[in-house]
Amino acid sequence: MKKFKNLLFFSIVILLSSCGKTVDYDDEKEYLIWSNPYSKGPRVLSYKGLPFNGELVEYFDDEKTQLKERRDYKEGKIDGQYEVYNKNGQLKKNVTYNEGEVEEEVTYTYHENGQLEYKRTYKEGELDGPIEIYYENGQLSGKGTYKNGDRDGTREDYYENGQLEYKGTYKDGKEDGQWEYYYENGKLMTKGTYKDGKEDGQWEYYDENGKLEEKTTYKDGVKQEN
Repeated sequence: MKKFKNLLFFSIVILLSSCGKTVDYDDEKEYLIWSNPYSKGPRVLSYKGLPFNGELVEYFDDEKTQLKERRDYKEGKIDGQYEVYNKNGQLKKNVTYNEGEVEEEVTYTYHENGQLEYKRTYKEGELDGPIEIYYENGQLSGKGTYKNGDRDGTREDYYENGQLEYKGTYKDGKEDGQWEYYYENGKLMTKGTYKDGKEDGQWEYYDENGKLEEKTTYKDGVKQEN
Protein backbone atom coordinates (compact mmCIF):
# COMPACT_ATOMS: atom_id res chain seq x y z
CA MET A 1 0.00 0.00 0.00
CA LYS A 2 2.83 2.35 0.91
CA LYS A 3 4.57 1.61 -2.39
CA PHE A 4 1.35 2.34 -4.27
CA LYS A 5 0.96 5.72 -2.50
CA ASN A 6 4.56 6.63 -3.29
CA LEU A 7 4.07 5.68 -6.92
CA LEU A 8 0.85 7.68 -7.11
CA PHE A 9 2.52 10.70 -5.52
CA PHE A 10 5.46 10.48 -7.93
CA SER A 11 3.10 10.23 -10.92
CA ILE A 12 1.15 13.33 -9.79
CA VAL A 13 4.37 15.31 -9.40
CA ILE A 14 5.46 14.41 -12.93
CA LEU A 15 2.02 15.26 -14.32
CA LEU A 16 1.95 18.65 -12.64
CA SER A 17 5.47 19.39 -13.78
CA SER A 18 4.41 19.03 -17.43
CA CYS A 19 1.20 21.08 -17.24
CA GLY A 20 1.25 24.69 -18.31
CA LYS A 21 4.82 25.41 -17.35
CA THR A 22 7.58 27.27 -19.19
CA VAL A 23 10.52 25.07 -20.15
CA ASP A 24 13.88 26.36 -21.36
CA TYR A 25 15.10 24.12 -24.16
CA ASP A 26 18.81 24.58 -23.44
CA ASP A 27 18.40 23.88 -19.73
CA GLU A 28 16.11 20.87 -20.00
CA LYS A 29 16.62 19.39 -23.48
CA GLU A 30 17.66 16.06 -21.92
CA TYR A 31 14.03 15.68 -20.74
CA LEU A 32 12.52 16.65 -24.10
CA ILE A 33 11.96 13.84 -26.59
CA TRP A 34 10.31 13.97 -30.02
CA SER A 35 8.23 10.94 -30.90
CA ASN A 36 7.43 9.70 -34.40
CA PRO A 37 10.29 11.63 -36.08
CA TYR A 38 9.51 10.05 -39.47
CA SER A 39 5.75 10.38 -39.24
CA LYS A 40 3.95 12.50 -41.84
CA GLY A 41 1.62 13.77 -39.14
CA PRO A 42 2.37 16.36 -36.44
CA ARG A 43 5.33 15.47 -34.23
CA VAL A 44 4.65 14.93 -30.54
CA LEU A 45 6.92 16.32 -27.83
CA SER A 46 7.30 14.53 -24.52
CA TYR A 47 8.67 16.10 -21.35
CA LYS A 48 9.85 13.77 -18.60
CA GLY A 49 7.93 10.91 -20.17
CA LEU A 50 4.60 12.71 -20.68
CA PRO A 51 3.11 14.73 -23.56
CA PHE A 52 4.26 18.29 -23.01
CA ASN A 53 1.77 21.01 -22.07
CA GLY A 54 3.05 24.56 -21.77
CA GLU A 55 5.53 26.96 -23.27
CA LEU A 56 8.92 26.01 -24.74
CA VAL A 57 11.47 28.82 -25.01
CA GLU A 58 14.98 29.14 -26.41
CA TYR A 59 17.44 32.05 -26.07
CA PHE A 60 20.38 33.35 -28.07
CA ASP A 61 22.45 34.09 -24.95
CA ASP A 62 23.32 32.31 -21.70
CA GLU A 63 21.94 35.23 -19.68
CA LYS A 64 18.45 34.56 -21.09
CA THR A 65 17.91 38.15 -22.24
CA GLN A 66 17.52 37.63 -26.02
CA LEU A 67 14.60 35.37 -26.87
CA LYS A 68 15.16 33.21 -29.96
CA GLU A 69 11.98 31.12 -30.14
CA ARG A 70 8.78 30.61 -28.18
CA ARG A 71 6.23 27.82 -28.77
CA ASP A 72 2.93 26.79 -27.20
CA TYR A 73 2.19 23.07 -26.73
CA LYS A 74 -0.91 21.10 -25.83
CA GLU A 75 -0.81 17.34 -25.28
CA GLY A 76 2.59 17.21 -26.95
CA LYS A 77 1.51 18.96 -30.14
CA ILE A 78 2.40 22.53 -30.98
CA ASP A 79 -0.85 24.41 -30.52
CA GLY A 80 -1.16 28.18 -30.48
CA GLN A 81 1.67 30.55 -31.27
CA TYR A 82 5.19 29.83 -32.52
CA GLU A 83 7.34 32.98 -32.48
CA VAL A 84 10.83 33.41 -33.97
CA TYR A 85 12.99 36.46 -33.20
CA ASN A 86 16.10 38.14 -34.61
CA LYS A 87 19.10 38.69 -32.34
CA ASN A 88 18.12 42.35 -31.92
CA GLY A 89 14.75 41.37 -30.49
CA GLN A 90 12.62 41.94 -33.59
CA LEU A 91 9.85 39.46 -34.35
CA LYS A 92 10.83 37.52 -37.48
CA LYS A 93 8.00 35.03 -37.81
CA ASN A 94 4.72 34.26 -36.04
CA VAL A 95 2.99 30.98 -36.89
CA THR A 96 -0.44 29.92 -35.61
CA TYR A 97 -0.85 26.17 -35.07
CA ASN A 98 -3.88 24.03 -34.31
CA GLU A 99 -3.07 20.55 -32.94
CA GLY A 100 0.26 20.47 -34.76
CA GLU A 101 -1.00 21.78 -38.09
CA VAL A 102 -0.15 25.22 -39.46
CA GLU A 103 -3.16 27.53 -39.76
CA GLU A 104 -1.43 30.80 -40.61
CA GLU A 105 2.11 32.14 -40.86
CA VAL A 106 3.07 35.82 -40.67
CA THR A 107 6.63 36.83 -41.57
CA TYR A 108 8.41 40.12 -40.86
CA THR A 109 11.43 41.67 -42.62
CA TYR A 110 13.17 44.90 -41.67
CA HIS A 111 15.14 47.77 -43.17
CA GLU A 112 18.77 48.23 -42.08
CA ASN A 113 17.67 50.99 -39.69
CA GLY A 114 15.41 48.53 -37.87
CA GLN A 115 12.10 49.78 -39.25
CA LEU A 116 9.61 47.18 -40.42
CA GLU A 117 9.72 46.70 -44.22
CA TYR A 118 7.35 43.81 -44.99
CA LYS A 119 4.63 41.98 -43.11
CA ARG A 120 3.29 39.03 -45.11
CA THR A 121 0.65 36.41 -44.36
CA TYR A 122 0.89 32.83 -45.63
CA LYS A 123 -1.39 29.80 -45.62
CA GLU A 124 -0.22 26.40 -46.83
CA GLY A 125 2.99 28.00 -48.11
CA GLU A 126 1.31 30.63 -50.32
CA LEU A 127 0.61 34.30 -49.76
CA ASP A 128 -2.91 34.40 -48.40
CA GLY A 129 -4.27 37.27 -46.36
CA PRO A 130 -3.07 40.82 -45.66
CA ILE A 131 0.32 42.22 -46.65
CA GLU A 132 1.88 45.52 -45.52
CA ILE A 133 4.93 47.36 -46.88
CA TYR A 134 6.74 50.26 -45.16
CA TYR A 135 9.33 52.89 -46.05
CA GLU A 136 12.52 53.27 -43.99
CA ASN A 137 10.96 56.20 -42.14
CA GLY A 138 8.14 53.97 -40.90
CA GLN A 139 5.56 55.43 -43.29
CA LEU A 140 3.18 52.92 -44.88
CA SER A 141 4.16 52.27 -48.51
CA GLY A 142 1.41 49.85 -49.47
CA LYS A 143 -1.17 47.37 -48.24
CA GLY A 144 -3.36 44.75 -49.83
CA THR A 145 -4.54 41.17 -49.67
CA TYR A 146 -3.70 37.88 -51.36
CA LYS A 147 -5.69 34.73 -51.94
CA ASN A 148 -4.01 31.45 -52.87
CA GLY A 149 -0.88 33.31 -53.98
CA ASP A 150 -2.64 35.92 -56.14
CA ARG A 151 -3.51 39.52 -55.39
CA ASP A 152 -7.18 39.67 -54.50
CA GLY A 153 -9.18 42.50 -52.99
CA THR A 154 -8.29 46.11 -52.20
CA ARG A 155 -4.81 47.50 -52.88
CA GLU A 156 -3.48 50.90 -51.76
CA ASP A 157 -0.01 52.40 -52.28
CA TYR A 158 1.35 55.62 -50.79
CA TYR A 159 4.06 58.16 -51.50
CA GLU A 160 6.77 58.57 -48.88
CA ASN A 161 5.09 61.79 -47.69
CA GLY A 162 1.97 59.80 -46.78
CA GLN A 163 -0.19 60.86 -49.74
CA LEU A 164 -2.17 58.17 -51.51
CA GLU A 165 -0.53 57.15 -54.81
CA TYR A 166 -3.22 54.80 -56.09
CA LYS A 167 -6.01 52.52 -54.95
CA GLY A 168 -8.07 49.82 -56.60
CA THR A 169 -9.12 46.20 -56.44
CA TYR A 170 -7.79 42.91 -57.73
CA LYS A 171 -9.62 39.74 -58.62
CA ASP A 172 -7.71 36.49 -59.19
CA GLY A 173 -4.46 38.40 -59.55
CA LYS A 174 -5.71 40.97 -62.09
CA GLU A 175 -6.96 44.55 -61.77
CA ASP A 176 -10.73 44.55 -61.72
CA GLY A 177 -13.11 47.40 -60.94
CA GLN A 178 -12.54 51.08 -60.14
CA TRP A 179 -8.95 52.40 -59.91
CA GLU A 180 -7.70 55.87 -59.02
CA TYR A 181 -4.20 57.33 -59.35
CA TYR A 182 -2.98 60.51 -57.60
CA TYR A 183 -0.20 63.07 -57.85
CA GLU A 184 2.15 63.50 -54.89
CA ASN A 185 0.32 66.74 -54.03
CA GLY A 186 -2.88 64.75 -53.43
CA LYS A 187 -4.65 65.77 -56.66
CA LEU A 188 -6.39 63.14 -58.76
CA MET A 189 -4.30 62.08 -61.78
CA THR A 190 -6.33 59.32 -63.45
CA LYS A 191 -9.39 57.24 -62.75
CA GLY A 192 -11.15 54.47 -64.62
CA THR A 193 -12.19 50.84 -64.52
CA TYR A 194 -10.46 47.56 -65.28
CA LYS A 195 -11.98 44.28 -66.31
CA ASP A 196 -9.90 41.13 -66.10
CA GLY A 197 -6.69 43.20 -66.00
CA LYS A 198 -7.52 45.44 -68.98
CA GLU A 199 -8.87 48.99 -69.20
CA ASP A 200 -12.58 48.80 -69.89
CA GLY A 201 -14.97 51.72 -69.92
CA GLN A 202 -14.35 55.44 -69.47
CA TRP A 203 -11.03 56.80 -68.18
CA GLU A 204 -10.38 60.40 -67.11
CA TYR A 205 -7.01 62.16 -66.98
CA TYR A 206 -6.24 65.32 -64.95
CA ASP A 207 -3.30 67.70 -64.63
CA GLU A 208 -1.54 68.43 -61.32
CA ASN A 209 -3.96 71.29 -60.60
CA GLY A 210 -7.00 69.06 -60.86
CA LYS A 211 -8.11 70.18 -64.31
CA LEU A 212 -9.65 67.53 -66.56
CA GLU A 213 -7.47 67.09 -69.64
CA GLU A 214 -8.93 64.09 -71.43
CA LYS A 215 -11.66 61.47 -71.40
CA THR A 216 -11.06 58.15 -73.15
CA THR A 217 -13.11 55.01 -73.60
CA TYR A 218 -11.54 51.53 -73.65
CA LYS A 219 -12.86 48.14 -74.62
CA ASP A 220 -10.87 45.08 -73.49
CA GLY A 221 -7.76 47.26 -73.19
CA VAL A 222 -8.13 48.84 -76.63
CA LYS A 223 -8.68 52.60 -76.94
CA GLN A 224 -11.88 53.40 -78.79
CA GLU A 225 -12.08 56.09 -81.43
CA ASN A 226 -14.43 59.00 -80.63
